[in-house]
Amino acid sequence: MPLTFATYNIQFGLGQDGAFDTGRIADAVAAADIICFQEVVQNWPRDDYEDQAASIAERLNLFYVFGSSFNVDGSFRNESGKVVNRRRTFGNMVASRWPITASRTLHLRKKPSPGVFDLQRCAVEAIVDAPSGPIRVYSTHLAHQAPSHRMPQVEALREYIFRAPYEGGPIDGPHPLPPEAAFDWTEGLAFAPAPRSAILAGDFNCRPTSEEYAHLCGEPHPKHGRTRHYDQLVDSWVAAGNGEEGVSTLYTRDADYKIDHVLTTDDLAPKVTKSWAATDEIASDHYPVFVEFDL
Repeated sequence: MPLTFATYNIQFGLGQDGAFDTGRIADAVAAADIICFQEVVQNWPRDDYEDQAASIAERLNLFYVFGSSFNVDGSFRNESGKVVNRRRTFGNMVASRWPITASRTLHLRKKPSPGVFDLQRCAVEAIVDAPSGPIRVYSTHLAHQAPSHRMPQVEALREYIFRAPYEGGPIDGPHPLPPEAAFDWTEGLAFAPAPRSAILAGDFNCRPTSEEYAHLCGEPHPKHGRTRHYDQLVDSWVAAGNGEEGVSTLYTRDADYKIDHVLTTDDLAPKVTKSWAATDEIASDHYPVFVEFDL
C-alpha cells in the first residue's frame, strides 16, 4: 500500500510574503495521507482568533488531533459583563486520512534562560488506523536555543517512543461494573497496546551533524554510516537514498540546513521509497518534507 507522509512547520500561517493564510498551508500538503504540523495556534489576535488546527483539518477533510503544552489565558468580559473563555495555544498537530484511535500530548522539558525567548514544547502522539496496520505518529518541535535545551527533549522522546508499546492502551480491560448496571462505563471502547511501528517527525532545530540527531539516529561511522542501538531511529531521508544533508528546509538558509526530519522505527525504514522537500512552497518559513512509503 502506498502512503505519503509529510511534516510541515507552518509558522502559525505566516508566509514568506508576510501574509497569513492557512488555506495555502493545507494546499501545500494536500497530497499526503498523514501530516505532522508544528507551530499551529488557536485564538491569537494576529490570526483573527482562528483555530488553525480545525481550519486546516476541515480544508483537507482529514481526521486530526492537536496538542499544546503552551496554553495561556486569552479570555475577556464582553460589554454585558459575560465571560468569554479563550485559551491561546501554540502546539503540534497530526492529521490523517484514516481515523486516529488514540492520542496523548507529551510535555518536553523546558530549561529557562532569563532574557532568551522560548516556549514550552511538546510532542503529540497519534495512533493512526492505517489500512496496512496501526502506526504511531509523533509530531514535535524542539527548542531552538542550544543543544543543552534540546538534548533532554530528545532523551524524553526516545524513551516515550520505545516505552509506549509496553504501556498498554488508553483503557485496559473491562470496567468492573456490577451486573445490574444499566450502562457500560467505556461505552464499548476497547484499545490494543500501541503498535511498535512509529514515525517521529517535525522541526528538530538541529542538523544531522548535531549531537541531538546522533542521540536519536546513532553515532556516525566513517565506513558503516550510523551505528544505531535498538532504541534509536532511522532517518527516512537517508533511507530514501539521499545524503544526510544537501538541502535546507528553512528558506532563509542556504543548502545543508536540514532541521525538519522524519525518523522511523527500523521496521518502516526498508519501506521508504522516496523523500523530498517542497522548496517551491512559500506559505511558511519552512518547507514541507515528504516521504513515500510502500507498506
